[in-house]
Amino acid sequence: MSKLKCVVFPSLLMAVGCANESTPGAGGSPSVLQQGQEFVSISRTVSSDVSKTVAALQPKALPDANAPQSFYLAINKSELNQKYFLSAYGKQAYPFTSYGAPAGAATSLGTRVVTFRVQNGKLFVFDVQDGRATSDTFDPTLIIEAYPIVEGYAPFDNLPGSDDYVLFDPAAGLNRFGVVSDRYASGVAPKHFQVDLSYMQNFRRIHDGTTFEQVFTGTLDDTAPGNPDALGGLHTVSGTLGIALRHYSEGEGFTPSPMSSFSKPYFVNGKYFTDPLLVKNGGSSMNWAIKWNIRPGMKPITWVISDEFVKAQRLYPKYDILGAIKAGIENWNEVFGFRVLEARMATPEDSYADDDKNFFIYDADPGFNTAFANMRVNPNSGEIRGASIYLSQIFIKLAIDTFDPQPGASAVAAPEARPASPEITWGGLRSARLCNLWGGSMAEAMENVRTMEAHAGSGGTPAEKVSRVLAEISLHEMGHALGLMHNFKGSLVPLPQQNSVMDYLLRPDAVDGNRDHPGPYDHDALKLLYGMSTQDPPQPFCMDDDVWSDPACGLFDRTEDPLEKHWGATYRELLESHLKGQLPLSGVRDGFINATAAFLRAGSPLDQERAWKLLDGPLAIGVDHTADEAAYPGYTARMSTFQNVLLNRLFNDPVSMRGNITNNPVLTGETLTKFVTTLKSVIVNSDGYRGWKTRRSAVDVLKTIQVQPAHEALSQARATLAGANPAAGSLEADLIARIDAATHPYYIK
Repeated sequence: MSKLKCVVFPSLLMAVGCANESTPGAGGSPSVLQQGQEFVSISRTVSSDVSKTVAALQPKALPDANAPQSFYLAINKSELNQKYFLSAYGKQAYPFTSYGAPAGAATSLGTRVVTFRVQNGKLFVFDVQDGRATSDTFDPTLIIEAYPIVEGYAPFDNLPGSDDYVLFDPAAGLNRFGVVSDRYASGVAPKHFQVDLSYMQNFRRIHDGTTFEQVFTGTLDDTAPGNPDALGGLHTVSGTLGIALRHYSEGEGFTPSPMSSFSKPYFVNGKYFTDPLLVKNGGSSMNWAIKWNIRPGMKPITWVISDEFVKAQRLYPKYDILGAIKAGIENWNEVFGFRVLEARMATPEDSYADDDKNFFIYDADPGFNTAFANMRVNPNSGEIRGASIYLSQIFIKLAIDTFDPQPGASAVAAPEARPASPEITWGGLRSARLCNLWGGSMAEAMENVRTMEAHAGSGGTPAEKVSRVLAEISLHEMGHALGLMHNFKGSLVPLPQQNSVMDYLLRPDAVDGNRDHPGPYDHDALKLLYGMSTQDPPQPFCMDDDVWSDPACGLFDRTEDPLEKHWGATYRELLESHLKGQLPLSGVRDGFINATAAFLRAGSPLDQERAWKLLDGPLAIGVDHTADEAAYPGYTARMSTFQNVLLNRLFNDPVSMRGNITNNPVLTGETLTKFVTTLKSVIVNSDGYRGWKTRRSAVDVLKTIQVQPAHEALSQARATLAGANPAAGSLEADLIARIDAATHPYYIK
């Protein structure tokens, strides 16, 4: 990664190219309607009462004091029946249950392909996306909006050329550009949002259309009866939307890629961002893989880095934050062999809500502790038309805390997720965020790192390590923005290498494995997506859905054998420290217990055998612990207590405590034999170390697993206990009664 400090950042300080250069709205200029523009803003006066009300209700999303007055829009009659992209982007949100990014800011609400027609005093907007017809018979005409046409407005009527335009009010549509009124329509019972005030600002002409912003405030009705998602009551909600109307176009030479053409879901499915395309007369639907129009000789895709990163650079001058973000963007160029991506710093004229900008957004509030990528997509083809990436300050803090902790500073705690507002929708489309890398899970992973002291041998200075981590996180999110899904088997290689930055990597591995550059899988997958190869990536692959069923599809794991060399090995180290009294019970972290147990729950027979050996090894029956007890008083009591914890975690604890894979283990073969033999010996306390709670739990587990060997083990344990003639009312007698209750009957079904 290049050493790129704020003071030597010339390539990021260049102005945006002329093709995207904005020009101010012409307002009431005498010749404005004679220039042939597609859309023209016509200034209108907004009452002071409206401005004051908006300001009072929306302190976090005020109308821009420097923005032009609110306006009507005039559409050139020659543009009626022409196809346009209509896009909306959440710029600000405040509040409902939350505000800012958790409430939908920094997220695209989708893109529609539309056309315009005039009838009955309204400008109608029709959805003309491909793939709406189910057959030759059923091809619906879809109206998505209607704006009142403004008549008798002298400042417009008196302009030369007004006869060539239709003047309408964009703030007074039936559904406020189709994005506000149903903005919160999610859950079992959709919530109705009533727009009370709407204010237009920041009209801007761009090379292929127009963009502007709509500030709104209104009331959310969250009192629907029988709605389990309802919090109850009426809520004031406000926000700012960036809206774009741009000529419909498809990239020169762009070739769509059907998702069905790929053997595995390596790539982002268009269903996340667009409606499915119906196959006419086919009785089915299809989706595209989403991708950019990348080809040799293209103009590089510019990414704008928020100037808020400059403030972060000044706050943390020791670390090359700007260089890390730039590397996370531009290091993907090595996959293509030519310059596809370039980064520049934002100027005061840039907004992350601008539809013609690709923006890397920085949020100095660590409260919403996540990072995510978001795209704007042509629904007809899957071509990515723009994208943004959001990064919370928490990742800078966590990287510093892990690799360069400051004297006297306390460790960054795993942040709690801020509650999110209802999911944003727009006429059936839902906002889609790829990844949502949560700072809480990363903080837990970093605590695991500190526990293992795995970064002790990492190369480079602490400052270099922090910068590499930030570059890897940026590279990961940029991989999503290029069209890659996660690959949570990207870490299944010997250390220090990694196959993919699309895994969630332990931060030391991101440093040692040189993961501020795309990995072998990333190269192979992107070449397949962009037509540079016809071969599937040969590396192991799994994605988000597999996390819940495949124990090798782990987050923040490492090595080619994570069971033996990462989860299980560290679990054993922590458990042995606890048994010696050197670590509290809580120090045997749930993540290592659950991830090791996942191989017992869902692994192959060999993995199950290995997992049980790792889990039970330090607790095994029949080992003489006299020396351990003498050296570490309380050793055997802690051993029994932890065995009880383990048995309950495997079978009795709520699923919320079990990690990603939550089913009870279904054991077979040699593993089943060893398991029931161990539990039978625990029940009878054959080595004298097992406490009553552990023995009772062993009875309960043998009942739960519902197999003949377990039933036989219970019967044999009862015979052993009964042969000792326990006194009436003794704990042994109680244990016998518990076995009787478990075996009469034994089988539940």
